[in-house]
Amino acid sequence: MGQFRLGHIIVIVLCVVTGFAVLTVAAGTLTGGRSASPPPKADMVAEARRLASAGLSKANDFDCRPGEDAPYPVVLVHGARSTGAATWPVAAPYLSKQGYCVFALDYGWSNSIRRSARTLGDFVDGVLQATGAQKVAIVGHSLGGIVPRAYLRSEGGSGKVSELVTLGAPHHELTGELRRSCGGETVCDELRSDSALMKELNTPSMVEPGVDYTALGLKAEQEAASTFVEGPPEQVTNRMLQDDCPLKGIIEGAIGHNLEALDPVMLSYVNKALETPGPMPRGYRPDCFALIL
Repeated sequence: MGQFRLGHIIVIVLCVVTGFAVLTVAAGTLTGGRSASPPPKADMVAEARRLASAGLSKANDFDCRPGEDAPYPVVLVHGARSTGAATWPVAAPYLSKQGYCVFALDYGWSNSIRRSARTLGDFVDGVLQATGAQKVAIVGHSLGGIVPRAYLRSEGGSGKVSELVTLGAPHHELTGELRRSCGGETVCDELRSDSALMKELNTPSMVEPGVDYTALGLKAEQEAASTFVEGPPEQVTNRMLQDDCPLKGIIEGAIGHNLEALDPVMLSYVNKALETPGPMPRGYRPDCFALIL
C-alpha cells in the first residue's frame, strides 16, 4: 500500500511539472518567444513640441544632441506678460553659438505658479527624452525664475536640473509696489512674501541639494523685490549688474527689467555660469562695453 501511494505521488508530481512546461511553451509561442515588454514610455517629446515657443531662432531643435563641452541642454523660461520669442531673441542664438542645445517654452504665465511648474516639468521631460541628456540647465527671467524654483521644490525637478540662472527674479522681500504693478492675476497673490508658495520656496532653505544657482539683477529691481538667492557660497552666486558696470545705470531706461535678457553683459554672466562647474565664479568680471555677442 505504501509503495502504491508513493507511486501515485510521483506520477502527480510529474504531471504537474509537465503541465507547467506545456504552459511555458504555449506562452512563449503566443509572445513569439519574447518576454512581455514593459508599457511604452509616454511620448513627452510630442508634448514638449506643443509647448515650444514659436518663432524663436536657434531654439527648439529636438534633433539636437548635447556635446561633451555642453552636456546639458538649456531651457529658457520667460516671465509674466511675455513669451519665449519676445524674451529670448538674442539669448537663444547666442547660447546656441556657444554650443548648447537651446529650448524655450510658452507656459501660460497667468496660470498659478504651481500649474506652470508642472508644465515646465512636462517640457523638461520632453527635452531630456529627445536629447538623451541626464539633466538640463534652466535660465529664467522675472517670473520665469520663480516657476523653475517651484518645479525644483515641489515637482521633483531637482534631480533633473544641474543649474538655475535667474535674471531679475523676485525671489523674496517683495514690496507693495510690485504687488500693485503686478495686477489681479493668480500669480500676483502667489508672489506675496507671506504667501504659502513663497514660504514653501524660501524656508527653511532657498536652494535644493545638487543644484547650482546664479541670481542676476539690476539695482532698480531691488526696490520691488530682492533678486538674490540665499545659500552656501559654493552653491550660490549673486550679482548685480551695476556692481560691475556702474555706467549701465547712468542713462535712465537704457537697460531695465524688460530689456535685461537682451543685454550683452547679462548674457555673458549667463554663459559664464553655464560653462563652468558650480555657479558663476565670484571673480568673473564682464566686458562692460560689449555690444556684439
